[in-house]
This record gives sequence, C-alpha cells and structure tokens, in this order.
Amino acid sequence: MLSPLEIKKIGSRSKPAGTLLYAVLCVFILLCAVSTLGQGPANTAVDGFYPQTLEEQLQKIVESSAEEVDPLRKTCAAILDDLKTTVVRLENNPAEPCPELQRLVESVKTLEMFRESWTTTVSVEQPYVPSAVALEEISLAVKRRIFVWRGLFTAAAAAGTPVTTLYGKSLDDIERLRERTLAVEQYFTRSRRSAEYKAGLTWREYLETQSWLAELEACRQPDDQQIRLVSLSAPLFPVEILTMLSHRANTTVHRLESPTLTNEQRAFLDHPTVSTWKEELQSWTADIVTPIHILRLLDQHEATGGMSDMKALSQFIDQLSTSKTPEYRQLGDNVRRQYGMANVRLFLSCALLSNHLPPAVSEIAAFREVIQSQPTVGRRQTETELAVSFMPHPTRVLTSLDIGVDLATVSRSDAFATSLFNTGRTLIIAKKTIELTEQGFLTEPCEARIVGHQMRLVRMDTDFDRLPILSGLFRDVVRGQYESRFPGANTETQRKILRQVRSQIDRETEQRLQPINDQIRTLSQYADAEFGLQVEQRESRTDENWLLTAWGIRGKGTLSSSTPAPETRPGTFADLKIHESLPNVMIGKLGLEGKRDTIGGFKAMLAEKFQMPDLAAPEENDELEVTFASHNPLVVRFVDNRIELTISIASLRLTRRTHRDFQVIVRYKPGYDSEGRLVLERDGYISLPNVVREQVIMRAAFGKIFPVSRPFPLVPKVLETDPQFDYLTTGHCRIEKGWFALALIEKLD
Repeated sequence: MLSPLEIKKIGSRSKPAGTLLYAVLCVFILLCAVSTLGQGPANTAVDGFYPQTLEEQLQKIVESSAEEVDPLRKTCAAILDDLKTTVVRLENNPAEPCPELQRLVESVKTLEMFRESWTTTVSVEQPYVPSAVALEEISLAVKRRIFVWRGLFTAAAAAGTPVTTLYGKSLDDIERLRERTLAVEQYFTRSRRSAEYKAGLTWREYLETQSWLAELEACRQPDDQQIRLVSLSAPLFPVEILTMLSHRANTTVHRLESPTLTNEQRAFLDHPTVSTWKEELQSWTADIVTPIHILRLLDQHEATGGMSDMKALSQFIDQLSTSKTPEYRQLGDNVRRQYGMANVRLFLSCALLSNHLPPAVSEIAAFREVIQSQPTVGRRQTETELAVSFMPHPTRVLTSLDIGVDLATVSRSDAFATSLFNTGRTLIIAKKTIELTEQGFLTEPCEARIVGHQMRLVRMDTDFDRLPILSGLFRDVVRGQYESRFPGANTETQRKILRQVRSQIDRETEQRLQPINDQIRTLSQYADAEFGLQVEQRESRTDENWLLTAWGIRGKGTLSSSTPAPETRPGTFADLKIHESLPNVMIGKLGLEGKRDTIGGFKAMLAEKFQMPDLAAPEENDELEVTFASHNPLVVRFVDNRIELTISIASLRLTRRTHRDFQVIVRYKPGYDSEGRLVLERDGYISLPNVVREQVIMRAAFGKIFPVSRPFPLVPKVLETDPQFDYLTTGHCRIEKGWFALALIEKLD
C-alpha cells in the first residue's frame, strides 16, 4: 500500500510561495485605489469566432490614406485576406493542408521588418498612422494564431473517436458506470488502518470518485427541463450530459494513465476493481473538441481580457489536454504554455544592491580562548567591509555576499611563572552565496579563507626576571618552548578564527534574511487564502550586472501572460513589470459577478480584502446602489500607454431613475504633478458607451468617484522619507502589450 506522502505527489501542484508577491500586490493595490469600484475593458462577449480586434487593427491600416502607411497597406491587406481564408478553411476542411498559414508566416516577417525601421511619430489626427508598438502587437497576435491554427489543423487531421459514438448510451450504461465507480470508492475506503485509510482518501480525491457518483446520481433522476436531445426519435440523453460525462471520462483516464505515476502506484491501480472501472470509463471517452470553439474563446479572451472569458478559455484548454486524440492533448499543452507565461518580471541591478550595503564596521571586543592547552585572553579589533556580486547562471538567481575581514589582536597567555604577550593580524576573505527561489532566500554555508596572517611575540614576563642568572636561563627555555610550539599554535589560531568568522557570517545572514522569509510566507498564505493564487518560478537568470526573476502568478482555472514584456531601458537600477492578467485574476477572485451593494459597501469590502482601511473613507455618492454585470464585471487593460478601467453594471439607481446594462470606462495615463513626481492621472472624459439618456448626470456622478483632481502617486513614500534613497525616484513608465512597467532611476537635480 502506498503511503499518503507518496500518493500526495500524484498530480501535485506547486504551492504559492510569493517571493515577489509583496511588490506585485503593492502595485496592484495602487491600481485598486485608482478605482473605488473596479476596472476592466469591454465586457460583452464576442459573438463570432473571427479575430475581431486584430481585424479592426489591420482594417485601420488598410483604410488609412496616410502616405506613411503606403508600404504597409499591401502587407496588412494580404494578412487580412489570409486570416479570413484560414478561418473558413478550418471550419469547413480542417483536415486539408492550409497554404495560407505559410503565407501568413512570410507576411509577419515583412511586418516585423517594417516595425524595426518604423520611425513615424504617431499622430492623434486623421489619417491613422500606427505606432511601432501597434505593429508589434499585430505581429504577435498573428503569430499566436498561426501557432494555434497549426495545432488545430494537425489535430483535426488525426482526430479520433467523435462524441457521436456516445449517442447510443442509455440509463443502463449510466447505472453500470455508477456501480463500478461505487466499487472503486469502497475499495479506496475499505481499510480502517490509519495509514491505508488516509492513502485511500488521497486516491479518492485524485480520481474524484465522490464527484463522479454525485453527477451519475443526478443523471439517474428524471428532469422535466427542456434540453436539446440527441434525437427526437430516440430521446436518450441530452448532448450536454453526454459531453460532460465524456470530458470527465477523458480526464479520469488521463490521470489513470499519467506518465508521472511510479511503478508502485501503477501496481496499486492494476487492482481488478480499478481496472474494470477504467475499462468502463474508456467506453465513455471521445473527442469533444470543436476547433472553431477554441478560436471563439481565444478571441473573446484577447478582446476583453476579463476573468469570465479567461476562465472559459482555460476550461477549454483543460478539455484539450485530456482529449482522446494525442494531437489535441499536445495542442492543449502548447496553448496552456503560450497563454501561461510569466506575468511578473523583475530586473535588479548589482549597482542598486551595492549602493545599499552597510558601511564598513569596526568593532572592539574582549576574547578568551585556549590555544595549545594554554588559556589566552585579550582584545580584538575587527574591521569588516561588504560587497555584493552577481554569480552568472543561466537558470538561477545567485548573488554572492563578499566579506573582507581585518582582524587585529592583542593577547596574553599565562603558563608556569610566565606571561607571553602577542600581537596578531589576520586578513580574511569570505563568501556567502544567496539564492532567490520559490521558497524565499536560501543560503549556502559560508566559505572563508585566510589571505594573510601574522602573529608575533612582543613581550615576555617571568617570575625570575629579578634573578639575573636564573632569569636568562629561564627565558631561554621558555623562548625555546614557545618557538617549538609556535607552528601548532599558529595553525590552531587560524583554524579557530576561520570557524568563528564562518559561524558569525552564517548566523548574521540568517538573522537578517529570516524576517524577509517570514514576510514572504505570511504574504504567500494571505494570497493563497484571499485570492487562491499559485506562484510558479518561470525564469531565472543572473549575469555580472543584472538578475532577472520571472514568475507566473495565477489562480486555479486562469491564465497569465501571452506577450513579451517591454524592454528595460538604459539608466535603470530596477525594473518591475506586471501583466494585466494578474490584476484581472485578483479582481475575478472578488466574486463581483451579479453582486449588489452600495458604492460605500464595495469600498469597505476592498479595504478589508486588501487590508487598506483608507479605501473605506466616506465620500460623496457612497450611498448609490449598484449591481455588477454577471460577465466580466471589472477588468483592467494595459494598452496604448494607458490603464483602461471598465466597470460593467447591470443596474444603478441614480436621480430617481434606474440605469441598466451599461459600462463605465475610465483611462489613466502617466504624468507628473506640480512637484515633478510621477503619477497616474485621469485621461480625458469618463466614457459611457451604452448610456443614451442623462449622460451629463452620469458623467458628473462618476466624475466624483474618479476625480481629475486626484492623481495617484507612482513614487513610493520610502523613496521620499528614507535618506538612503535620496538619489532614486521612479520613471520609465511603460504601458503596452498588456504590461505595466515601472523602473527605479537616478533622480535628476
């Protein structure tokens, strides 16, 4: 029988560690403070599956009459035509070759050549001229679709058993599957021995047998609700039920055949009860993948960025990953990676860390030791200098704390009738390696070596110094003994010095890092409990001057980044980049879909959730009652050097009138206040695209919630209050391709 610990490894997922989560949450909380309600893009679902946003971007270039766009127009028109043809081909003949894909690849190369040499300044005036960032976004969007379409064409050509094979299933089949599932459930819980019982519960959780039984029991009950049936002549089971059961069967069989299972675990699953259940499940497995459906979900997600569409795409990717056809499974894994890249990236310069190391320290202290069995007392003066260096590594974040120690000693050792006075000086170079991981900061034992050591006898006192004849003889004897024992004493002294230096460096390093690691764990537990976030380290790299650490932070059933982050500019000490998927996931965890409350009530909820009591400060319009939409109620987008916040509202009572089904879009852009500090300021008017009546009143109401007069600082208070940061400020704010990037730079006088 497997132990619970061994079984827990099955299908395990990395627990949230939150190494950079504190910085991420602080930035996101700042965004939340921008809006007392929430944020987001357009929240209405896209009706078609065609890449609507991409089509609009290409069409604007094709229709532009600007002379600067002339070289681009033909390429964009060709891309547009090939996109349309590819979608139609995938819908009608997915198993046939698609020459348009190769043409799209060549067109993208041409587009990238334009982008690299594109120097046209964007103008807000007509005719439209795209920016270099806009061209890059188009190129990336086409590349993502080529990537997905190739997988779809390959999988469609190799598709296995279709869901139509399940149309003959009857209530007898449901009953047989339920009985065999119940047998497995009883097999897992048959033992009353503690260890085996816990192991069985773990297997039951892994294979979800209880959930299986609940759904099969529901299928046995008659339902009067009108559902589209498989056939009017043979109304057996609704298509929705067959598809759901098939998807579950695919998932369970996939887990039973997981390549990560050990030989012992496979042997446990070879029991006749489990094998019979598996055979029955295999009769329910089928391909339930509709290629056009993934295109629709993908384009909805990219068009809106909201949590509702993100979850729908994530669920379909799960469905792909457990398909009956290996090619669909591979496609699901590939799409998950494409839309699951790191959404938090941090660049940190060695110069920044070096600037904030403690200054050289000089310390005087008494000591007592036993050297060569002789008690020794004295005083030592220790001067310590610190330096930090990065240890180049392609996959790890490694830093080295380099310590130089200059140890000067004055000592006295007493033996029979003699006191020996020594001076010594020891130069030591020590190195402490520190690594940033998902678990926090990990250290290796200190390495130290002596690069210089001197010890000299400066004085000798004996009890016979007043006896001229005996004094000389005695001193000669003592000096001879001293010289004979000197090499051993010298070696023992160096060994003890090294041991003490290593021990002290290890101890002090751990003492300094422990509060940081404790804070990381506390923040990780908070993020897990409040938002269900999981943290996975996606990329780590160190060179002589920079370290990069990249993390994927997401919740269950969500996605993260699919675009590259903005480049770090010269003159940067540190650069934090956050993808819009992170705030959207956190917003989604607030559970605002269809929720009704006053604006003041929502502010209080946010204040408690983010532990920011200032958010709940009373303001005008707090008494307004609002009901959020059930689809993408709040979303945040980082586009076109703007933070775009959209609130989708189902109903709002204002001035004796109830306004229904509308959106509020607020945009913020980077700017500077009167003191030259970087801030986020509201950009233009509040947009109410779905509101026809009482626009002025509505704008006034939301203008008080998002006032122009209240910009939000992007300079942390610590940079203004701590003297050691006097030379630093924030700058190089970039908002593009779904990323918000903010750097630490040198403050100009």
